[in-house]
Amino acid sequence: MKAKHIKLIVLVICYYVVLQNTLCQNQNNTNNTDVDLLFEKYNNNDTPGIAVSVIKDNNVIYQKAFGMANLEYGVPITTKTKFHVASLSKQFTAFLILKLEEEGLLSISDDVRTYIPELPNYGKKITINHLLTHSSGIKDQWRLLEIAGWRLDDVIKTEQIFKLIVNQKSLNFSPGDSFEYSNSGYTLLAIIIERITKMSFANYAQQTIFEPLQMNDSFFYDDHEEMMTNRAYSYKKVGDKLKKSNLNFATVGPTSLFTTIEDFNKWAINFKKMTIGNKKIFKSMRENATKNDGSTSSYAKGQFIANHYGYENIYHSGSDAGYRSYFVRFPDLGYQFSLFANASYVNSSKETFQLVNYYLKDKKPKEENNTSKGEIFQYDEGIFTHLTNADMKKFEGTYFNRETKGYTEVKLENDTLYLKGSVLSETLKLHPIGKSNFKVKGSIYDISVNFRENDYNEPVVEIRIPDIMWYWNMKVNKTNPSDYLGSYYNDELKTQYELVKKENGLYLTHQKLDDIKIEQINEAYFSSQNRNFSNIRFKRNNSGKVIQFEVSNESIKSIIFKKE
Repeated sequence: MKAKHIKLIVLVICYYVVLQNTLCQNQNNTNNTDVDLLFEKYNNNDTPGIAVSVIKDNNVIYQKAFGMANLEYGVPITTKTKFHVASLSKQFTAFLILKLEEEGLLSISDDVRTYIPELPNYGKKITINHLLTHSSGIKDQWRLLEIAGWRLDDVIKTEQIFKLIVNQKSLNFSPGDSFEYSNSGYTLLAIIIERITKMSFANYAQQTIFEPLQMNDSFFYDDHEEMMTNRAYSYKKVGDKLKKSNLNFATVGPTSLFTTIEDFNKWAINFKKMTIGNKKIFKSMRENATKNDGSTSSYAKGQFIANHYGYENIYHSGSDAGYRSYFVRFPDLGYQFSLFANASYVNSSKETFQLVNYYLKDKKPKEENNTSKGEIFQYDEGIFTHLTNADMKKFEGTYFNRETKGYTEVKLENDTLYLKGSVLSETLKLHPIGKSNFKVKGSIYDISVNFRENDYNEPVVEIRIPDIMWYWNMKVNKTNPSDYLGSYYNDELKTQYELVKKENGLYLTHQKLDDIKIEQINEAYFSSQNRNFSNIRFKRNNSGKVIQFEVSNESIKSIIFKKE
C-alpha cells in the first residue's frame, strides 16, 4: 500500500507540473498569432528576416524567427541563428569596464593616457568615463577610415583603427563639453581592458560574461577569417534587387558581438537576476552622463535613456553592413524587447516598437482634448513696421540648408517679401518688425524669420519657432570654380584627393573610392550628398589663393586637406 501511495503522489505531482507548464505556455502564447502578423512580411523563403523576443518579469513570453539566414542556400533564420548585433556590443564593453572598476583595477575617472600613453596630449584630461559616455571629443573611427579612403567592407582591424585615432592632432570639442557619438572611444576601452587583463578582449568577455551566463553561442568576432556555424548573412537592397552586404571587421569594443536571440535573452534577464554584476554596476550603466555645464545627456554607459508612454526605457540600436539590431527595456514595467535583422532596409527601431506598442497598449495614455489646438498665434500689432522695397530687395536670393541639402527662395513680390520652400513646406509671407527681422502671421506658431550673418560673415536666413525648431540657410553666391581645382593632402590620414571639373560639375576623386560630386554654395562653402563631405570649407591666403579645405560632419570636426 505504501509503495502504491508513493506512486500515486508522484503521478499527481507530474500531472500538476505538466498542467502548470501547459497553462504557462498557453498564457505566454496568448495572441501569438496576432504578434506573428506584425512580421508577416518577413515570413517567406526569399527574403532576409528577423529574430525577436519579448521578456516579462524575467520570463520569455514570445520568441520567434522569420525569413532567411542565407538566401543562397535557403537556410531559414531560427532562434539559434547567430547575428552580428553591431553597437549592442557597447553595453557589454561598458559592463566589463565597470567590473574592472569594481575589482579595483581601474577607476572611470582615470586619465585614458595612463593606460594608452600613445594617445596625444590634447591639453585637457580625457577620462575613461568620457569614453563610456561619448563625451571625449575624439573623432569617430568609421568617418576617419572612410575619409582616409577605406570602404567599410574592407578588412578592418583594431590596429589599423588605433593608428588613425592616435594620429589625430585635435579633438572635436573639449572633453565633457558635449555629447557626440564616437565609436573610437569604445575601441580605446577594449584596448584598456586588454592591457589590464593581459588577455584578448574576446577571451576576457568569454570568461567574464558568456561562460557564467551560459551564452554558448555568443562571442566577439576579432578574426574576420574565423569559421562560424548558424550565421545570418548580411544583405542590402540596390533598387529592387537584393545583394550581399559584406562585413569584414576584425575589431571589437564598439561592435562585432555575434549572438543569438536565445543567448541575448540571458543577458537581458541578467540585468535583474544579476548572475554576474551587481546593483552598483547596473546603476552606473543607466546613469545619464553629466556635461561640464551641469546639463545631462541622453546617453548613459553603453545605453540611451528615453521615455515612452511616460515610462523610462533604456535602449540601444546596432547597424553594421546589412545587420540591424535593437534592444529596449522598461525596468518599471518588467518588459524587455529584442530584435535582430540581416537586411539593411529593416528599420529595427520601428519594428521593435511594433512589439512594444502591442504589449504596452494598455499603458498608452488617453488623448486629452486640446481646446487651444489650431488657434492662430496672435501678435501685438505695435511690433510691426514698414520697410521699403529697396530695404527688402537685398534679402532676395536662393538659400541652402546644410542639413536637408534643400533650397529656399526669398522673393520680393508686390511690395511683400516671401520665403518659399522652407521646411514648413509652405510659402511664408514675411511681415517686418525691424530692419532685418520678420514675423509670419496666420500660423498657430510664433514664427520668426531673421536675415543676418554667420560666424564667417556670410548672409543667412534664420527660421525659428521657440522650443520647436531652429535652422538657418546660407545664401548661394557661386564664384569661378577653377580656383579650387588641384590636389589636396591630409597628413593625419595619409591620404590625398583631387578636385576636378567634369561636364556636370565638380568632383573629389580618390584612387580607392567612387567620385564624390560636390556643390558650390558660395566662395568658401561647398556641400555634398556624401555624409563624410557634407560640409566643406575652403580657405584662401592673403593673396586670395586657395590653400586648403576643411571637412566637418556629425562625427568629425576640422579635418584639413592642404593644397599641394
